[in-house]
Amino acid sequence: MRPSRSSLATIALGLGVLGISLAKISHVAHTAFALFLAAVILVELFEESDRERSREPMQWERFRLAAAVQIAALIVLGPWAGALVAATGAIAGGLFRARPLRGLLLDASAGTAAACAGGLAFELAGGTVGSLRLLNDLVALVALTLAFLTVRTLLVDVVQARETFDPRLVASAGEAGLGATLALLALAHPWDVVVLLPVAMAVQQLQVRLKSLQRETLRALETFANIVDERDPSTYRHSLRVAGYVDGLARALRLPFSEIDRLRWAGRLHDLGKVAVDASLLGKRGRLDGAEWAAMRRHPRLSARLLQRFEFVAAQAQAVELHHERMDGSGYYGIGGDDLPLASHFLIVADSFDAMTTDRPYRPGLTHEAALAEIERNAGTQFHPTVAKAFVAVQRGIDPLTVLSAEELAEIRGAAAPYRIGIAGPAELKERPELLVLGGVVFALAGLGFAQGWLAACGAGVAVAGLTLRALVVLRAERVAAALHRALGPGSDRDAVFARLAESIAHVWPHDWAGLVSWDEDGLGGSIEHARGTDDPSTAALTGWLVREAESGRSAIVASGVEFGREGIVAALPLRRDNSALVGFLVVMAPRLPRRHVELALLDSVDEIGLALAERPELDGGGAQQAEPLEAIANAGNLALIRLDEG
Repeated sequence: MRPSRSSLATIALGLGVLGISLAKISHVAHTAFALFLAAVILVELFEESDRERSREPMQWERFRLAAAVQIAALIVLGPWAGALVAATGAIAGGLFRARPLRGLLLDASAGTAAACAGGLAFELAGGTVGSLRLLNDLVALVALTLAFLTVRTLLVDVVQARETFDPRLVASAGEAGLGATLALLALAHPWDVVVLLPVAMAVQQLQVRLKSLQRETLRALETFANIVDERDPSTYRHSLRVAGYVDGLARALRLPFSEIDRLRWAGRLHDLGKVAVDASLLGKRGRLDGAEWAAMRRHPRLSARLLQRFEFVAAQAQAVELHHERMDGSGYYGIGGDDLPLASHFLIVADSFDAMTTDRPYRPGLTHEAALAEIERNAGTQFHPTVAKAFVAVQRGIDPLTVLSAEELAEIRGAAAPYRIGIAGPAELKERPELLVLGGVVFALAGLGFAQGWLAACGAGVAVAGLTLRALVVLRAERVAAALHRALGPGSDRDAVFARLAESIAHVWPHDWAGLVSWDEDGLGGSIEHARGTDDPSTAALTGWLVREAESGRSAIVASGVEFGREGIVAALPLRRDNSALVGFLVVMAPRLPRRHVELALLDSVDEIGLALAERPELDGGGAQQAEPLEAIANAGNLALIRLDEG
């Protein structure tokens, strides 16, 4: 394959930086330079490459020790020698893993350019090569990290891997911190760099173990998917074919590789919930009756609930839940149009195509071309028109980029980009006073350690302010909790209790809509029983979200309003009876999260709210009959003890 212009430009940039670096290293300390070269080669040899695609939807903010070594080299040796260290590490790792020449050049060029940019930023921000004094050089260290991180992400992830821009702030901050620590050690004595080796081995083994555990879990889920496919001869290898169709479509559309992996595995696992459907229904020749259809309609939500339990595949849960929906909203759960995520449209068309071209007990399969014609005929009603057009083109051997307009292609690629929730601003720190306390203590101790009296005094002041705010938050939370307690007072029916509760919450947490959702015993659905507000959400979308999140174990479930086609957030409090059975949710849709004291009051009162709003099970024959099961359990326990004694 011919390299792209961006790849050629990256290689040219890297070679140019390498040429300049070779001309400028004559005055570099040879001992430190040699030790850094040795360290980066050793780390690259046994650190698992993050450039190799795993073909599995397993993601975490991976910590790269090679990056920490490169940052340390930039501080100790400067931008040009540091660029050579980065290039050496990339070349050594590429040769060890038998990377193709073009890939090896890209890796080395990207690493060289990123390192040089970081080193130059360090100097421009006031840093001095061969010296690191904290806190004086803190700004220079931050500038180095940001420049190194930005250029590396652009060249490695965006240009080379065709991924979206994701700077991995947490992992990158850790790399910068370790790099600064290594630099301080190396400046004291170059041989101190060898302390990296045991740390590198430990971190690498932990990351390999984590990846192995996730892969084993994914293989177990895949085994369940195979079991589902093999329960009925007409669906044998169905999920494999659906995954193949989705993968081919996503690749033809040039989606990011991580998105391709997520879509493929969504297709692979989309029918897991059928493990709970009677095999006789899957192979029934005649029409399904009402109860049988109800059982079949449960399987997408059961699949989603199963996937939601595993964090690394939870992102596919919503698409899997909605793979039997239609654009016109006449699918299993009545969700359609813009409420369907892009991934679900890929699954819908791939699943339908495989179903149409496969012989089923109740009808013969269509030919390949007849099925494609059916997709074209139902584009816009059953299928997303752009996705359907692209799918048909791929199946006919046509490049979809030649049949889609620029607007249609931008629509698909834009929908594939991950949505990220913004970071809270400094103004919201007053809602988290415990962070102010901890931050103030850290800064005060740092001031004492660096003999900076002004920093210690400022840190102490911040800590005292945080403690004061914390006391105010607790006091206000107690007042809100008392108001909620009064709203839940006895002597009223559930309608009146909910009305008073919603009004009480509205006084302290302005919101657009509040509702009481009753929950089915099987945990796969519910209905809105009471509501206050004008902008009612889609019951199907709300229920689907709660199905996926109900068993998360969290005391409060929060999602972005984007999932419901609105701004703000959606929060739900699980409501339980005194026997801990989940019976419903108190759902609030608001422009923003509640203030800290309101959050504390709601979490503290959630059990009381559940007992007040949970519908009590009816007793046949009064309380006397309720005691019979308890008495039977007690008698069974006594009998077991007698038998143990006899034995």
